[in-house]
Amino acid sequence: MDLSTIDGLSEEQTAKLSALFDNEVGGLKNKVDELLTEKKTATAGKTEAERLTEEARQANVKMAEEKLKLSGDMEGLKTHYETQLAESTALAESRAKQAQTSLDSMHKQTALSGVLANIHDDFKSIASDKLSNMLKIGYNDDGLVKTTFTDNGVTVADSVESFNSWAKEQDQFKGILKGVDSSGAGGHQTTGGVGEGNTVQSKLGQRLKAQGIT
Repeated sequence: MDLSTIDGLSEEQTAKLSALFDNEVGGLKNKVDELLTEKKTATAGKTEAERLTEEARQANVKMAEEKLKLSGDMEGLKTHYETQLAESTALAESRAKQAQTSLDSMHKQTALSGVLANIHDDFKSIASDKLSNMLKIGYNDDGLVKTTFTDNGVTVADSVESFNSWAKEQDQFKGILKGVDSSGAGGHQTTGGVGEGNTVQSKLGQRLKAQGIT
């Protein structure tokens, strides 16, 4: 920090202020600078209006910083950097949370698609919500994704493959899996014309009722 522009400071005062800056403020400034560099990279894809707004905000922050330096207000400068550090840290944490949410969503959709591929086309939409509620995404100590399925609070599978095997033995699912007769266990399929028994909705109701899902 250049204190030579401040009138009335002795060499001893200048030395003390410089030491204070280095010891108490310098570390904060370096951390803020690191986060600002990360923020510049993150804002590269923003719209022009958003970019200009962010540049104006940073210019105001820089102006406030220079005023505090010129006045020799070390406490004010320290508070200024602490505020910037807190704001930048909060923004970084928010972006990290958004990125994690997107990653979780991607893994969940991949697993859900793997399970729904085993469900008869007529029943994919109605089974999707139930399967989504059963599906949990987590990560092990190495950061690798962990996919689990729970039923009534009990873990029943730890992969798409093991869930598909489990589902074949469950009354709530085996009647809607691919390869099962469309009338379902105990179902009554209506014949002839576009009657009530031939609609997809009717087939859904018949099969789900037969399997005790409705």
